[in-house]
Amino acid sequence: MRQNNSKVIGVAGGVGSGKSTVLDILSRKHDAVICMADELGHEVMRPGTAGFDRIREAFGEMILSPEGEIDREHLARQVYRDPDQLRRLNGIVHPLVLSEIRKRISGRDRSRLFILETALLFETGCDQLCDEVWGVVTEDDIRIQRLMESRGYTREKAESIMRNQHSNAALRTLCKRVLVNDGELRDLEVQIGAAVENLLENSKCI
Repeated sequence: MRQNNSKVIGVAGGVGSGKSTVLDILSRKHDAVICMADELGHEVMRPGTAGFDRIREAFGEMILSPEGEIDREHLARQVYRDPDQLRRLNGIVHPLVLSEIRKRISGRDRSRLFILETALLFETGCDQLCDEVWGVVTEDDIRIQRLMESRGYTREKAESIMRNQHSNAALRTLCKRVLVNDGELRDLEVQIGAAVENLLENSKCI
């Protein structure tokens, strides 16, 4: 019989911190189920969904591609120029994504860890759905260098994005556990392994 590992873990961290690497390790080495809110955001905007219909009604036919799908890049350019339109879009998409997250948590495989990743974990209240939230922290200079090399960002663009996200200090306060991703991959794997083991050991004592 497989062990009941039905904990829900939220993973938080700023751009360039290495959240994707953490999710990959949890999936490969710890058989975790990964739920990414950004992917759910795509799903709730597909043609034939309530989200698609509401977004088309709110923003007009101009945001549709020639194939009849929502042109996400066009929509993003439109709403990020206008805070009111951004709030309007978030007001449609965020509740739909949150509802889908709740469904997936409720119907999850309770023999596996369930990992939730969303850029707005605390802002949307998703942290309240988690047994624990783990923060991924990396020195700012390392994050900037990663973004410049992997995404072609300028230092100014990277710094601008980082200013609008939780700082490492804030994550250390908000999160139950902190994973430091400043060094070698093996170091991160060891930290994650220890965190998983500690989580499951503590759950046996409850």
